[in-house]
Amino acid sequence: MNLFLSVIYVIGLFGAYLAGSFHRREQPDPERKRSVPYSTLLLTLAVAIPTTLQFFFPAILPLFERNYGCFLAGDWWRLVTSLFVQDGGVSGSIFNLVSLLFVGTVAERLWGGRRWLIIFFTGGLLSQLIAFAWQPIGAGNSVANFSLAGSVAVLCFARKTARVVKIAAVLTLGAGLILLLLKDIHGPALLFGALTAWLLRWLDRHPLEG
Repeated sequence: MNLFLSVIYVIGLFGAYLAGSFHRREQPDPERKRSVPYSTLLLTLAVAIPTTLQFFFPAILPLFERNYGCFLAGDWWRLVTSLFVQDGGVSGSIFNLVSLLFVGTVAERLWGGRRWLIIFFTGGLLSQLIAFAWQPIGAGNSVANFSLAGSVAVLCFARKTARVVKIAAVLTLGAGLILLLLKDIHGPALLFGALTAWLLRWLDRHPLEG
């Protein structure tokens, strides 16, 4: 991974973390309850276990990773399992897990656990389909992290928030646009998260009848 991409990743993810954190500080005390982010903790553990095991049992990564050829041969489950192992070595694995804890926690406290899961898997799974064209073989939960980041950025930008919150949100969305133009799979992931957030907000204002 080159330095430029590394910087864009950090801006995209932790811009969302800062936006969400500052936005929560603006909320009245009853709305700032520090509820335990169960979805974030459970998913982080679920990712950490096979990620750790893959370094002791190397066969796990090629068995679970995204592989377009294997997918066409019938291994449809790789769309999901590739979110639970990593192709970035030890440093990439640590970065993805730490990012999930930080971004996931603020996202869950803004969206709630159920919607957090919807955003995580919607962005994670849909971006895998784009990845078949751009990066046919790979693995990692980073795409789901970017989906969560995109949802936080949209929520913070759409609400009446302080300027610093909107700036951080714009930085995240801008990072996603750059990655999209570079045909980096994290760009579509952030976009899918942003679109899912927009849809969830729309459903809040226009609840389905019946």
